[in-house]
Amino acid sequence: MKTRLSKLLPYFFILGLTLISQAEEKEYPFGVQLQVLSDDITDPKYLDVLKTMISTDLAAEWQRVATPDNYLTFQKRHGGPKSIENNPTLKQAYNHRRRVALHFLELMKQAYHQRDREAPFTLETVEQLCLTSVEQTGISNDSPLSQLRILMPAPDAEQQWPRFRGPSGQGTASSRSIPLHWSPTENIFWKVRVTGTGNSSPIIWDDRIFLTASSEDGSKRELLCFKRSDGSLIWKHRATAPVSQEKLYWKNTFTSSTPVTDGQFIIAFLGNSGLVCCDLNGNLQWEKSLGVFETTHGPGTSPIIYRNLVIFIQDQNRGASVFIALDKVSGKEVWRQEREPAMGWSTPITVRVRDHDELLYNGSQHVISYDPQTGKELWRLAGSSRETIPTLVIGHGMIFSASGRNGPVLAIRPGGLGNITDSHLVWKTARGGAHVPSPLYHNPFLYMVNDAGILTCLEAENGVIRWQKRLRGRFTVSPLKINDYLLFTNESGVTYILKAGDAFTQIAVNDLQEPILATPAVVDNQLFFRTTEHLICIRSEP
Repeated sequence: MKTRLSKLLPYFFILGLTLISQAEEKEYPFGVQLQVLSDDITDPKYLDVLKTMISTDLAAEWQRVATPDNYLTFQKRHGGPKSIENNPTLKQAYNHRRRVALHFLELMKQAYHQRDREAPFTLETVEQLCLTSVEQTGISNDSPLSQLRILMPAPDAEQQWPRFRGPSGQGTASSRSIPLHWSPTENIFWKVRVTGTGNSSPIIWDDRIFLTASSEDGSKRELLCFKRSDGSLIWKHRATAPVSQEKLYWKNTFTSSTPVTDGQFIIAFLGNSGLVCCDLNGNLQWEKSLGVFETTHGPGTSPIIYRNLVIFIQDQNRGASVFIALDKVSGKEVWRQEREPAMGWSTPITVRVRDHDELLYNGSQHVISYDPQTGKELWRLAGSSRETIPTLVIGHGMIFSASGRNGPVLAIRPGGLGNITDSHLVWKTARGGAHVPSPLYHNPFLYMVNDAGILTCLEAENGVIRWQKRLRGRFTVSPLKINDYLLFTNESGVTYILKAGDAFTQIAVNDLQEPILATPAVVDNQLFFRTTEHLICIRSEP
């Protein structure tokens, strides 16, 4: 007889309390990751998290038992089985770690069974993973870190929100203050309905907001312009109808790509309708068909502007990947380069490294640098997962990459030529990276939230975990930084506002009570959320 996960709640809760009562090892306390794992299995709310997970997410979730502080690495670190057996304190600490692991694995198995699937692991596979688990690997390099800075899409972009994740593409706002509290009835400046579906983020230039939307069947795809002061629709441009419909992941849409602007032109990628360029008044400048997209989950990466070029990368695993640069004024092709078929939806960034510019892309299994003027590959570094969605972030003189479902986090020293895997990797975590949300850098820390809501604070210099905390809900939206405030929004529309620092400090929790899968925008003292049905401006009363 199949057991329902919900019916196991009392059993797991009572067992969890028993574990807590046994957890008295003061000499060998849990590490940060293991403590979060232990907290999860004793928290009834964690079952709610499991219920929202799809099978592919569960497949990554069970690997959490291989935290660097797991029972097998603990045993190895303290002299092996005989040393553990002969020392009562060590034995107690070892047994406690093992009970936590086995309890969590049982929880995972029950979650799979509820979905009529067999768990993709055995105790043997888990133990093998535990034995190979390390917190981070480091490659020492005594040379000074290269000068590294982000390139903007336009000279006046700092005070705007011209692309995915803001002026720098890093999720950092220039605003000095934002409202710290809001709700469906508090600090809502205006709220308007958006016709059609889409997960594209709003972009902003002066008093105009741009985003994309499509009909449910994808036959109609539009670039929309709203007035920032009151949310009224100014104009919309309907693109050429696609010749076919893309295959989509259930959370994806035909218009998930975020537009980009330089204050003169707005360029939007609309899947099989191609790239569309309009001026700020909605007049069509050019259109460019990029062919039919044949990737597993549909298109999703966003175009960027570099000088006079529009650069677009869309990896595909079922068709030819697109890697192209167009003249932003005419739409004429400037260069095109081939990329191997792959699964990836990351948006590239452009940076200045010492005396030259580089185009950086978080690709499948590799982070790659290109010459943005020609598309020629400069260097590549192996180590990322097969699926890549997060945008690269820079900080501390390094490039940070997160990838895959619980994949590794990489810290890369910029520069070099060719294969730099052995020469420019500064540190690497074994796993723990975010799958969809991009990382966030706030000196001296790197922050990441994974799909299941585990928020991790790493020391940017060396990758050591400073703290972890589970946030409630599922996370697709990339986080934002406004001064010392960090904003993490889940798919249900709940935003956690934290104070950046070496400890978890929660300032506020705000609920819009509408699903949100698009990363918000920030200009001046205003926040702009695109929900599944509305565009909302949040502003404190003067």
